[in-house]
Amino acid sequence: MLTPLPLYVFNPSHDEALAANYPYYYPSNIARKLAIEWATLPAIWAERPAYVWLPDGAEEPLMEQWCEGVHFIRTKEMSLSFWQTVSRIEPWGWDLLVRHQLRKAGAPPELLPSDEQIADLRRLSSRETTSLLLPLLLKHPLLQQLPLIGKSLLATSTGDVEKNLSEWGGAVIKSLWSCSGRGVFRVGKRPTISDSGRIERLLNEHGAVEMEPIWDKVMDFALEFEISTTQGVQYSGASLFETNTAGGYSGNWLASQSAILHQISSAWGRSDWFSPVVHALVDGLDSLMRGSYEGILGVDLMICRQGDTLRLLPCVEVNVRHTMGYVALKLASADTGIEQLPPPLRKLWHIPV
Repeated sequence: MLTPLPLYVFNPSHDEALAANYPYYYPSNIARKLAIEWATLPAIWAERPAYVWLPDGAEEPLMEQWCEGVHFIRTKEMSLSFWQTVSRIEPWGWDLLVRHQLRKAGAPPELLPSDEQIADLRRLSSRETTSLLLPLLLKHPLLQQLPLIGKSLLATSTGDVEKNLSEWGGAVIKSLWSCSGRGVFRVGKRPTISDSGRIERLLNEHGAVEMEPIWDKVMDFALEFEISTTQGVQYSGASLFETNTAGGYSGNWLASQSAILHQISSAWGRSDWFSPVVHALVDGLDSLMRGSYEGILGVDLMICRQGDTLRLLPCVEVNVRHTMGYVALKLASADTGIEQLPPPLRKLWHIPV
């Protein structure tokens, strides 16, 4: 009998599926397109040997050096005998939609999370986690010598929203579940009719929105972690990413850890931040998530300008799932260049000169 192997699934609809919280949700056009174009992405980090699920329409990969030890599986090949050779399933992130898709493909119940487990993951994936983690970091003893900045509040009514907008002179308003800059928008001190309609819709759908002041951003970066029941929260590495003018994700730097940390330290003008920030995040994530989540997660951070001082916003967002920063870590540490990747994946990476 074959040794059971893990099955990896790239489901880029994860965050919007969490927002919908419905197993029969129909993903957006962009999510369906990415699911096909980037289907082979898990081959970058999958342990060997392993399976990777290829959805209908996805092409067989040409990147031979990346695919050694990876068996790409079509839905029509997922027979009962196939599922008997699967040890576990590791999607980009668990939600009701991907669980439903796997059930339709024949996955046995023992390989799938329960309703309660998905509900816990959805709760942790909410931007409420940012509002809980940020205060822990701002008052953490290890960070008191660093110039910090940050404020995150949950608004549960239009009155709350209007009060904060008036006090702050405007704000960034965020849906509780979204990714890559979607569901995030700036609102001035007095919201437009369009802004008010969008805010009311989010309040009706999710019960709250997250609000943050508008900061003068200098640099985005992230710190990647992995949580397990045996080892707790473990730091994996730093990632440097870029966004477009609308705040949407546009790609990660592909560079060594020393180069990325040097870039962050140079942008901030200080090098004493790394160890205390990592340790504070490990403490905060451990207090909020240990025992409730196992797997990859990333915390987005930001260097901001306030007057003549550069400050660190130690938690902009917590991504409780696989992240492109984690993929960049794996890609940068591999021996094979990105020229082996399919063209849709190559454009994600910024290679510093």
